[in-house]
Amino acid sequence: MNLIQDLIGLQKIDSQLAEIEELLGDLPIKVADLQNTEDNLISDFERGKARLKEIAVELHKTEMNLIEFKEKIDKLKDQLYLVTNNKQYDALMLEIDHFKEDLDSGETTELELLEEKDQLAEQVKSQEQSLESLSKDLSSQRVKLEHALAASSSEKKDLEKRREEKTKELSVNILARYKRILSARNGLAVVSLGGRSCGGCGAALPPQLVAEVKTLMTIQNCSICGRFLFWEKSE
Repeated sequence: MNLIQDLIGLQKIDSQLAEIEELLGDLPIKVADLQNTEDNLISDFERGKARLKEIAVELHKTEMNLIEFKEKIDKLKDQLYLVTNNKQYDALMLEIDHFKEDLDSGETTELELLEEKDQLAEQVKSQEQSLESLSKDLSSQRVKLEHALAASSSEKKDLEKRREEKTKELSVNILARYKRILSARNGLAVVSLGGRSCGGCGAALPPQLVAEVKTLMTIQNCSICGRFLFWEKSE
């Protein structure tokens, strides 16, 4: 195999490695996003269930307080029939009013808790219905991505081994030129002719240079972008 063919082969390997690097860069992010989505869904569901338990405790406590306030009000009202002067009567009425305020406040709290309970119970029920299917779907997608990640990693190792073997076929000077161009030209150092133009930058090439490139025997570079040129024969 001649020098230009070696460069073409090296470019193909490097292009494949670049694609895998891009894929490997995205996959862990996708896996992490899926994990976060699942974690957030479970977290919201668990918080909803925990809050429902808290509401049940608060409602029970509020209901007990309401019963207590009503009993105290009734007892104080009974005592009104036993008072012998206005001072005692006013004192009892003041205490009754105080417990009525507590009763009103407790009833308001009870209504707010019941409303929150109804809304939250509906939300939790909906989350519970969708959690199982969503978790399975997320788990399935995560496994697929992880398998793709493992497969890509294996392919990357194989390509890196082939690349190492391929670079041994090139001289130090040619390999150094190739690396400089690869770095400067966004990972594309070897390009085919596009008619009579450079397949990389599109610059028109002199007829003599095009003819030399088509021999596939000598190393030629674009005078504009510096890329190595080759001719891809049409079938």
